[in-house]
Amino acid sequence: MGFPDLELKIRMTLVAGPDWRVPVPVRLHYKNTDPYAVQFIFDVTPDDVVRWRFARELLDQGLTAPAGLGDVKITPIGPLHNRCLSIELESPHGYALLEGPLASVKAWLAKTFEVVPAGRESEAVDIDSFLDELLNH
Repeated sequence: MGFPDLELKIRMTLVAGPDWRVPVPVRLHYKNTDPYAVQFIFDVTPDDVVRWRFARELLDQGLTAPAGLGDVKITPIGPLHNRCLSIELESPHGYALLEGPLASVKAWLAKTFEVVPAGRESEAVDIDSFLDELLNH
C-alpha cells in the first residue's frame, strides 16, 4: 500500500547558548517506505544537511508531554496558548537543542495519521521498496 510522501517546511531555532539563537530551516518528512518513522532534515547550509530519523510515535508523545530517552528528547514548552516544541538531539558527533512551532508540527503529524493510522503501519510497508532502499543505500 503506497501513499504520498508528506513534507512540512518550517523554521526552527537552534539554541546555541543563553543569548545565542540561530534560525534553521527544517523539513519534516514522512515516507511511504518507512511508515513507522519521521525524518527531521536540517538544512544547516546548502552543502551541510543533517538528517535525524526517529519513531513517529515518539514525536506524537512529545507533543503533549516530555518523551524520549537517549539520543532524542521531545518536550512541549511555553504557555498553553502558544506552545513550542523543544527537540534535543545527541550523538557522538554533537548535541543540538532546537525549538519550533508545535501547532504546525501537530497539524502535519495528524496528516501522517490520516494516511497511516496508528497501529496500522505494518499494512503500509511495501517490502519490495524497503528492500530496494536497504540494498541500494
